[in-house]
Amino acid sequence: MSDDKIQYDVHDYSPVNKYIEDQARLKRSASTWRYAKATALILVAAGILAVLLAWAYYLYKKPHRLVSLSDIEQKVISNEDRIINAERKLPKDEEVNTSTTSNILQGKINEKDLEIAKLKEELENVNKDDLELKEKLEEEKKQIEREKLDLQKQLLEKREVKTNVIHFQSVESKLNGTRVSVTTRLHYDDPSNLSPNKTDGSDPVNCYVRFPDRDDLSVVELGDRNKTPYVSGYHLKTLNVSENDFINLKNSKCQFN
Repeated sequence: MSDDKIQYDVHDYSPVNKYIEDQARLKRSASTWRYAKATALILVAAGILAVLLAWAYYLYKKPHRLVSLSDIEQKVISNEDRIINAERKLPKDEEVNTSTTSNILQGKINEKDLEIAKLKEELENVNKDDLELKEKLEEEKKQIEREKLDLQKQLLEKREVKTNVIHFQSVESKLNGTRVSVTTRLHYDDPSNLSPNKTDGSDPVNCYVRFPDRDDLSVVELGDRNKTPYVSGYHLKTLNVSENDFINLKNSKCQFN
């Protein structure tokens, strides 16, 4: 019995153990990578949120920086309105430019004054016995005085004439139920001409429209008879009209003829 031999098998499981360890290590690496990605995404989201919050705070503290196109358009129109209102404050026959003819006449009058003063000096120095010369100088002085008086009359008449004036004529109308006032400007660069005129040859008649009952609507320039009026989108939208409505208003109410 003691001579019986015990047999057993020895198995090497090292490769299996190594494989299990490798798989466990891979799983740990995958888990770490997933955690890293999640952390990165959270940080990116937090950064974007911080930027958006900062931008919102900036807009909240600086509301005046937000200027819409309609606001800019309204400011431009308001400036045009102020210019037109300033222009309308002028009297109807206000003189804009003084004619150079007045200066020429005044210069001639001054020359006559010098001639008269010279003749007076000659009369004082003339020989009392030389009656003929004295009479001649007196007559010459009287003639120059008459010429001076005539020049003074011409100067007075010239100053009474208004040059380069603008007349305004207004008519009331309605535009899609809104009361409007259409005003025509008539330029007279030469008031002696009964018809409107401009020295540069441009159209001397143009017009614009006001909205007396609407403080939110500024003046719209309709231009001359050959110019297409520019109307802002704000006016068209607020009045619920089209550009053709303004063109028809211009053609019917502006006093081009």
